[in-house]
Amino acid sequence: MKETNPLISVIITTYNRENYLEEAILSVVNQTYTSIEILVVDDGSSVNYAESICEKYANCSYNHKTNGGLSSARNFGITLAKGAYIAFLDDDDFWESSKIEQQIAILISDSTIDCVHSSAAIVDCNGKMTGSFIGASIDKAYKRSGYVFWNALGCWVVKSPTPLIRKKVFQPDLLFDETIKVGEDVDFYQRMFYRHKVSYIDKPLAFYREYENTERLSLQTVKYIGIENKMYFNFKKMGIKNKLILHLIAIKLLKSAKENWNLVHIDKPIKINWLTLHTRPVYGLKNYFNQ
Repeated sequence: MKETNPLISVIITTYNRENYLEEAILSVVNQTYTSIEILVVDDGSSVNYAESICEKYANCSYNHKTNGGLSSARNFGITLAKGAYIAFLDDDDFWESSKIEQQIAILISDSTIDCVHSSAAIVDCNGKMTGSFIGASIDKAYKRSGYVFWNALGCWVVKSPTPLIRKKVFQPDLLFDETIKVGEDVDFYQRMFYRHKVSYIDKPLAFYREYENTERLSLQTVKYIGIENKMYFNFKKMGIKNKLILHLIAIKLLKSAKENWNLVHIDKPIKINWLTLHTRPVYGLKNYFNQ
């Protein structure tokens, strides 16, 4: 029997950023799908600005925790979630009004799909469309659906404000890594792809805000260096035993690590020789890029 109006838990994390929070909340409140609980997780902000905003909306709760970073805030929200489906929204992004309605229809109709994601439109600091989009090109959109693990590894992940995910996906060995302070979504979604099939909606259902602020994690590109080494060991922690699969994962991660390094350090690029790449990729990850 198919579900009827299942509850969806929307986790909005916030930390010392008041400006856009209510706009994010309103984009959830105004969804065409209404069986939603909104969990605002305040990750130890120095000023309590979020509680009074949450009190304006009946289906929105304020939840405070000691500062621990974005991964810990999301994991905390997951523990509070009562819904069978979970969506994440950063406090400076917002949604198109039919996002959840379109995504839940796919998840209800196809039990083999555990995550539905989409492209996102880029907006400026005032929420105005820039004309740019994040997502697959038209000729590659089909590669974003199904079992995407091997074509995604080291290449792309879902954009943070877009996915709707079954709660059962979140297991003790498949949560956000709280030791990763920048790029935690890269690690999580690549590992999720290993276990779960996804579906891609080739239109922007979320709005991703880009603006100049050095505190934005997405702009701290240097801190992404070395994340691939942690990702490799997180794959191992998931219980992958097949040595060939682990070897192939390490090769793709080493390629990605080299490309990321060279994008940041154009004055001192790293070269990985063929022998290291194909016979000792784990050595390369540990010794060249270990954080």
